[in-house]
Amino acid sequence: MRRANDCLSWGKWKRQEAENIKLIQNKQYGRADDEYDFEDGPCRKSRKKVATQQERCLFCFENPNQPKHLVVSIANFTYLMLPQWQPVVPGHCFILPMQHESATRSVDNYVWEEIRNFKKCLVMMFAKQGKDLVFLETVMGLAQQRRHCLIECIPLPQKIAKQAPLYFKKAIEEAEHEWSQHNAKKLIDTSVKGLRGSVPKDFPYFHVEFGLNSGFVHVIENEMQFKSTFGLDVIRGMLRLPEEEVYRRRRHESVGAKKHAVANFARDWEPFDWTKQLD
Repeated sequence: MRRANDCLSWGKWKRQEAENIKLIQNKQYGRADDEYDFEDGPCRKSRKKVATQQERCLFCFENPNQPKHLVVSIANFTYLMLPQWQPVVPGHCFILPMQHESATRSVDNYVWEEIRNFKKCLVMMFAKQGKDLVFLETVMGLAQQRRHCLIECIPLPQKIAKQAPLYFKKAIEEAEHEWSQHNAKKLIDTSVKGLRGSVPKDFPYFHVEFGLNSGFVHVIENEMQFKSTFGLDVIRGMLRLPEEEVYRRRRHESVGAKKHAVANFARDWEPFDWTKQLD
């Protein structure tokens, strides 16, 4: 329980504070049937498109088709789940906002803090297993808002994880001549200014974070040329997976196998689960 309390020291949520934030959220978003009442005509049309996307998106938490059997932990505005397809490595998991957001760069502060809490506690959990975490986020299709904000969390053996910055820097720099149409700097070190200080809002980007204090962000100029699996492909290359694994299609596993994986993950996560303090 001490480990969970240590995690809370980074972003302790009191019950009253959580209720206050929910009041703010309700004021901002409203109910599903009246959330556009305070907007003028053009904005209503834009927001209605988002609502439709929420109904279609499997990662929006209120969608009845959202795969609840993969959810490990639920906070006030975010949640932790396992992938519906075969993981790249054991422990591969996702951090997501409940609402349909497109990028962590643009989420509100209370969502940002919850994402940060999940990251910090996951880092602690996997450190106990002798592993370091690499976080990946690919943001594209902002105009259509078709993609749900999703942070992939990849635990790697510490010896391999130490090589990750070099691998990603080389992979991005080698591919830049294919992606970029201008000479602007495309590989940005986020260790000083962080993600928010490194890329403007409403820009598509690829972000890789090594633990909690360093990483790179690449602004995507041509979404047609950028592979959404770029980050995972680099990870697979680092792990020297067989070629058929590198280029294979994502394979879904049975519900039974996934429930077993969730139970195993939840057992390891339990001492570090900061969300238990929210009740």
